[in-house]
Amino acid sequence: MITWIEKEDLNENLSEYIEGILGIEVHPAVLRHLSGDSIGKRIPFPRLEKHKNYLFGITYIPSNTENPSADFDAVIFAANHDSVVARIIEFDDEESTSTLLWDDLKPKLSNINSEDSTADGGEFLLNLFRETTYLLWEDAENIRTFLDEALEEEEGAEKLPIGEIGARYDLLTQKERQVLLRKLNKLSPTMSIISSEMNQMKRVANESEAILGALCRDEDHYDIREDLEGQKRDLFSPELEIYLRDTWELCRTLVATLDEIEALIGEANKSIALLSDQENVYASRATAAGAALLLMPTFFVGLWGMNFDSMPELNWKFGYPLALAVMCLSIFATYRSAKKRNWL
Repeated sequence: MITWIEKEDLNENLSEYIEGILGIEVHPAVLRHLSGDSIGKRIPFPRLEKHKNYLFGITYIPSNTENPSADFDAVIFAANHDSVVARIIEFDDEESTSTLLWDDLKPKLSNINSEDSTADGGEFLLNLFRETTYLLWEDAENIRTFLDEALEEEEGAEKLPIGEIGARYDLLTQKERQVLLRKLNKLSPTMSIISSEMNQMKRVANESEAILGALCRDEDHYDIREDLEGQKRDLFSPELEIYLRDTWELCRTLVATLDEIEALIGEANKSIALLSDQENVYASRATAAGAALLLMPTFFVGLWGMNFDSMPELNWKFGYPLALAVMCLSIFATYRSAKKRNWL
C-alpha cells in the first residue's frame, strides 16, 4: 500500500499517522524529513538507508527536462515490505520553471500489485528509481540534442558539430574560424547554465547508480530479510530483481551519456579558448603587418627629407616618379609577404 503525505496531513499527529500506516515507529529524523522541515533548495544528493524493519530514502527528480536551469523536486519515503509513506517536495517558487505533472507521475510510482508475492515496498522503490532514471535520461538527451544542433547552419556553409571542432580546426579558414567563434560566444552563457545543471545531474545519476548496484548485488545494508511478522521475505523478489537490473543498466548508460555530454561542453570551452587565442594572434599580426606596410615609405620620406647638400636624386627630373615607385614597390612587397604568411 502506497500512502502519499499531503499538506493537510502535516500536524501534531503525523508520527501516529505514519506509525499507523507502516506498523512501526520511525526515527525522529525520518519524521522531520517526511514533514519537509529539512528539505529546501539545496544540492540534490539521493540517499537510501536501512533502519530497523524499514528503508528510508530521498530521491531527486528533474522538474523540467527541457529547461537547463530548472530545479529538482524531491521524493522522501519510508518503506517496508507491505507499506510505503512518501512525500513530494516541489520547489515551486515565483520563478518556477517546473513542468513535471505529479498527478500523472504518482500513479506510475504507485503502480503495484498487492495480490502477488512481491513486496509493495520493493515495487515502489523500483518504480521510483526507474522513473527518476527515465526523466534524467530525457533531460540528458535534450541537452545532447541542443549541443548537436547549437551551431546552426548558415546558407552555403557546412554544419560543424561541437564534437568535431577539434578534429577539423586546421581545415577551417580564418573567416570560418571567426564565424565559429561568434557562434560559440553566443552559446557560452547557455553552456554555463548547462554545466551547472550537469554537476547536479551527475550527482543524482551517480548516487542512484550506486544505490541500484547495491540493491542488485543484494547487499545486506539495503535489503530487509524479514517482514514485520518475522517471516523470511526479501524486499526484492527474483521477479523484481530482473526489472531492477534493467533499471541499473539504464542508469549506468545514463552516467556514461552524462560523461559524454560533459566532454562535449569541455570541447566547446576549449574551442572558445583556442579560437580566442587565434583571433588575438591574428589581430596582433594584422597590426604588425599594417605597421610594416608604412615602415618603408616612412623610411624613404625620412631619408629624402634630410637637409644634405648633395642628394642627386632630388635634382633629377625622374627623382619624384622614382621615389613614388620605390615606396609603392616596398608597400606591395610587404603586403605580399604578409599575405603569404596569413598575417592579412
